[in-house]
Amino acid sequence: MAAVQPFEGTRFNPEHVRLGGVLAPPYDVISAAQRDELYGRDLRNIVRIDYGATYPGDIAGVDDQYTRAASFLRSWLDLGILVRDEPASFYVVDHSFQHPEGGERRRRGVLATVGARPWESSDLRPHERTLRGPKADRLALVRATRAQTSPIFAVWTGAGGIAETLDAVATGDALLGGRIDGEIASEKLLLWRVSDPEHVASIAAALHRSSLYVADGHHRYETAAAYAAERRAADPDAPEGAAFERCLVYLTAADDPGITILPTHRLVRPGPGIAFSLDDLWARLDDAYETLPAADGRSALAAAASMHATHHAFAVVAHDGAAVLRRPRRFDGSPRDRLDVAVLETEVLGPAGVSRDMISGGALAYTRDADGLDTAIRRGEATLAFGVSPVTAGEVIAVADAGETMPQKSTYFYPKVPTGLALFEV
Repeated sequence: MAAVQPFEGTRFNPEHVRLGGVLAPPYDVISAAQRDELYGRDLRNIVRIDYGATYPGDIAGVDDQYTRAASFLRSWLDLGILVRDEPASFYVVDHSFQHPEGGERRRRGVLATVGARPWESSDLRPHERTLRGPKADRLALVRATRAQTSPIFAVWTGAGGIAETLDAVATGDALLGGRIDGEIASEKLLLWRVSDPEHVASIAAALHRSSLYVADGHHRYETAAAYAAERRAADPDAPEGAAFERCLVYLTAADDPGITILPTHRLVRPGPGIAFSLDDLWARLDDAYETLPAADGRSALAAAASMHATHHAFAVVAHDGAAVLRRPRRFDGSPRDRLDVAVLETEVLGPAGVSRDMISGGALAYTRDADGLDTAIRRGEATLAFGVSPVTAGEVIAVADAGETMPQKSTYFYPKVPTGLALFEV
């Protein structure tokens, strides 16, 4: 049972800003060049708060990206650029986007809050491990701003009846709306505020019956849990369920037609002991896999995808050509062990000379571009390039239910949830 609650959101005022100009991608996918572009797009772009630039003269805790973020938040509230909504509300978000395979899709989500607690007592189930560095950055930001700026992205199963309520809410003129530059093409965002007590109660009740799974944002959740513990220790008499003990989350149905997970392909960097050609790789695999020749990486990837239901199949490219590598699926082992990316890591990359320790140490590069397989080989950036099929939402849920974690770079939920739709002051 998930304790999903509405919240008093802080959001941009459409009387002062154009929504498309002030939203930003999540901090962990923004390059330095993209941050500069967002800075120039609008002086009030949320990136100035969520992922501010650093400067040579910065003084930690006095004048740095975190103190500037807090100053921007305060001044934008004072100027009415940001407004606080009362009473506590849910927000329904429609996100329309171009699918990589063509055609437009729409994903419907709900902005809400959940308890920020350690994983063992959390309402959210994780599927990956996290790194220390990003959590330290996020914790410094929330300490300075006392706000959560970017939601966790999670999916639900079992929230029967919620679709009818969301359909009733997402009608008429939206509170906020606009277009942003997406990864592939322009994307459209519409946001409705849900403050009517009957609708609020209906959404909360439906989500209370659901199970929740993190799609993206494990670092942000762990930051919220660490901050909650820190604030509770400093203020043990604070009311139970205080805002600082909750976490901003964007929730969508696991079977929503707009749920899209992109594959992340593996590029093996050159190094001693690593297979240097297709022939070398075949010899090391010792007939465990069948090989089918292909014209190039993209065509090998398409062929591998067509075999996904019955085989573990991968595109592979080296200096001596491209092929499909496959073996029949076996349905034993844990949900993690049955993942294509886990089978590739254990049964193919290992014999190819790339151990798990080497992967952790940076032996792999990654790309989501099918043409990037051939490009990396041609440029000498990789000795071997492996193309994989995307995992499914069902596989993510199965791994999380089993208490397991997926290999690094297993999922890329697309499109990302923009930062700036609503903030949560804690």
